[in-house]
Formats: sequence, C-alpha cells, structure tokens
Amino acid sequence: MMKIGIFSDVHGNIYAFERVWEALKAEACDLYIFLGDICGYYYHQNEVIEMLKKTKGMIAVLGNHDDLFLKMSESEGMRKSYAERYGSSCALLMSSIKEDNLSFLKGLPRSHVLDEYNLCAFHGSPWDSLNGYVYPAESLDRFEGLKFRFVLLGHTHHCMDRKAGNVRVINPGSCGQPRDEWHPSYATLNPESGDVKIRRVEYNRDWLMKEVMRRDEGRRYLIDVLTREKKGLYA
Repeated sequence: MMKIGIFSDVHGNIYAFERVWEALKAEACDLYIFLGDICGYYYHQNEVIEMLKKTKGMIAVLGNHDDLFLKMSESEGMRKSYAERYGSSCALLMSSIKEDNLSFLKGLPRSHVLDEYNLCAFHGSPWDSLNGYVYPAESLDRFEGLKFRFVLLGHTHHCMDRKAGNVRVINPGSCGQPRDEWHPSYATLNPESGDVKIRRVEYNRDWLMKEVMRRDEGRRYLIDVLTREKKGLYA
C-alpha cells in the first residue's frame, strides 16, 4: 500500500529535521510531501535544501518565509525589517546560499495536486497558499465544498487531522519550530485506506539554543518557543 510522509516548517533547524528524517525513512514511505518553509528563524537552511534535493520521490511547495527570502534580495528595507522581527537567519542564508540551492527555492510551486490520490498540498490554505492560517480549533465549513479527498496544510506549526464533510484536512505540524509543544512532528498518510498517523520525535535542543545565543542573543522567542509544554492532542 502507498504511504506518504508529510512534513513542514523546518525553518533551518537541522538538528530537529535530521531526527524527523530518520523517523520518516524508517516508515518506508513511497513518497514525501514537504509543505514549505525551509527558510527563517534558524541557521542551517542550505543543509536542509541539500537533503530535500537529493531525496527521490520528494514533492515540495513554497512557504511564506521562503517567499520572503526570495523577495529580500531586491529590497534592503525588507532585509532590515525581517532581521528586526525574525533574527539573522535569512541574512546568513543570503550570504552563503549556493546557486543551485537558490534555483531550487525559486522553482518551488505554491501548491501541488496529486490527481491519482485526490490530494492537494499548500503551505497556508487553498484560498491563500502562502499566508492563510487554518488552526485546529476553527471551523472547517469552507473546506466542505472542495473537490479533494485530502487537503495538506502547514504554516500554523500546529498538528491537525480533521474531517470537513468528505474532505480530510491534515497538518503535520512543524519539524523546526513546533508551537503546540516542543517535540518536532510529522505525519504519514495511506491515501488508499485513509489511515493518518501524526508522530513526534525527540532531539537535543541544546545545540540549537547555543547557536541562537551566539547569533541572535537577546531574541528570547527563538529559544522560548523551543521549550513549550505539550498542548497538542497528538503524541
């Protein structure tokens, strides 16, 4: 049976992503879908791109921070405001990104449809592919009119697996900066049976926290979000 590995919002956190990737590999997935946001917050964005590029059966879509990074090259004001709000991660990437990695980012689509599984994938939502937020507690009535069986979303950094009529709405949560608790998460989907599993992994946060202190000292949010207690429904 087909198994799809789904993950999102890595945000340069290679320490967490490596553990998620080990878990996904152990799941023996036939296909992988990444729901966007390689860029932003943390610092190993080049390495994440390299891992995505070399993986057979990888589908990826553009995230809002990926889009912001691509636009920053044309605007000094945007670079400054981004750094003030989110820290130094994108400035670091801008100074070090490899040409083929930049081409990879530029080539990411805003959505992806798999007709054979009646599935669509977005970073945000079907109505705002980059910046739309769909949180687990909100109404999904709008999804009931969609023609798809499965709708995959990222962006909120919150796990979700809910039904809206005949539509299954799935968010794997975040690999790199979970906001419903600190453990990185991913999902697997069997599109034939409809079986969905959301799983979390452990990783050593100390290495990343030390990097934040070295590169973005004073930006407490970048550390505090890594220590959130469990609020989600999925273990």
